[in-house]
Amino acid sequence: MKKALRITARTMVMLLVGGGLLLTAGCISISAAAEPLHGHSDAIAEKSPEIEGNRPSAPVEELRKLEKDGNIHLSLSDCLKIALQQNYDIRLTREALTQANTKITQARSAMLPFLGAEASYTRLDEELSFAMGPQSLTFMDRDQYKAGLVIRQPIFTGGRLNAARKASQYSRDAQAQENRAVEEEVVFQVTRAYRTAQLAEAFQGVAVEAVDLLNVHEHDVAILVEKGANPEIDLLRTRTELANARKDLNGADNAVDLAYSALKNLLSMPLEESVRLTEALVRSPGPGADLSSLTELALSQRPELSAMDSQVAAAEQALKAARGEYLPTIALEGRYEYMEGDFRDLEGGDHWTIGVGAQLPLWNWGETAAKVREAKSQLVQVRIQRDKTTDRIRLEVRQAFLDLGKAEKNIDAAESALKTAREAYRLARASYRAGEGTNTDVLDVRTALSRAEANHTQALFDYNVALAALHRAVGVMVIEPPDIKEKESAE
Repeated sequence: MKKALRITARTMVMLLVGGGLLLTAGCISISAAAEPLHGHSDAIAEKSPEIEGNRPSAPVEELRKLEKDGNIHLSLSDCLKIALQQNYDIRLTREALTQANTKITQARSAMLPFLGAEASYTRLDEELSFAMGPQSLTFMDRDQYKAGLVIRQPIFTGGRLNAARKASQYSRDAQAQENRAVEEEVVFQVTRAYRTAQLAEAFQGVAVEAVDLLNVHEHDVAILVEKGANPEIDLLRTRTELANARKDLNGADNAVDLAYSALKNLLSMPLEESVRLTEALVRSPGPGADLSSLTELALSQRPELSAMDSQVAAAEQALKAARGEYLPTIALEGRYEYMEGDFRDLEGGDHWTIGVGAQLPLWNWGETAAKVREAKSQLVQVRIQRDKTTDRIRLEVRQAFLDLGKAEKNIDAAESALKTAREAYRLARASYRAGEGTNTDVLDVRTALSRAEANHTQALFDYNVALAALHRAVGVMVIEPPDIKEKESAE
């Protein structure tokens, strides 16, 4: 008993460190996989909400709707809805998308007419005049004033401005896909956090059952010892095992609190909030597809590949813009001015000018050629990165698929072992009460039963986490993100 429960506690700590305390991305989960896999809505990518800089907190009204008997009852779907609104990484990517949208506006504005106002005042040390005998002719007053409007329109820029506009649009598309990738990662991370909390509760149940079984066994041993049928050492050993079981139960209680705290932290909920999970750790339905089909599905819909395609297109446009610097720049400019004190109009008056200007770089010490080489290298780099991402996705799908298959087999083996351990404990306890078995036999099979229950629970956890990893590898979300625009309009 003591050895088995110590293994359980060690396993729980590893899970909390490896799967719970490191989950700082938010809270989402894959709901009980009876739901069909479906695509992701990119409605979130259309507009970024205005977000204040303070620490976010789960919406109070939403939490109150989930409150019952003083506890917040959370399902995987509830965690998902809260996290998609409050998660730090998702909020950061939304702001990055807002910045990408502004880049499009900046690039487009460079192609449109520029209208500006100009004004100046100049004071000379003396007026400029020319004397001819008794008369003098003033060319400039000491005080000179100018004010006017200027309009400038690019006519030809070698395609640079149009290429920059297209590049900014492709970059924005890439950012939108990266936002989706972050959401899918948060789905997996919080699924694992939710499953970790379920696992902690299940281990706690195993520890409680161990204490209960030893309490009952202690009662039986005490009766037999009192009657002189068994030695007192049996009672002492049983009580020692019971004390160790209670100690391990305390550790299991602490692990549950840590798991819940990690989950609440991902949900941006106060740690003192009382939370209960509404779903137990069970075997969820598998994907129902072979490895080849899942790999093709992943290659067709993983947001990382879509983002890389947009980045390739953006790099191609950047190369066009760099090559455009070899060509001349032609612009149309018009001015309307009021001036006073200048030789053109000393008393003040209105003037206008219009003209066309052209500029062609003849020699800039290889700067343009260097920009072109840099743009070519960046394009090659992005294409290599896309090939690398494709290979990585293939590996992720294969690994997740194999892990899921292994977890399924482990569940079957754990269920068989658990059934056998329960029957062995029943027979050992009956034999002991009948005076045919020993106390050591009962304690040994009870330890084996706790180990079998822990292994079964661990197998369920591994299976559900492997299923969530497969969903992430394939690139599907089993729940749609909330429509941020609808929420804003409602407010």
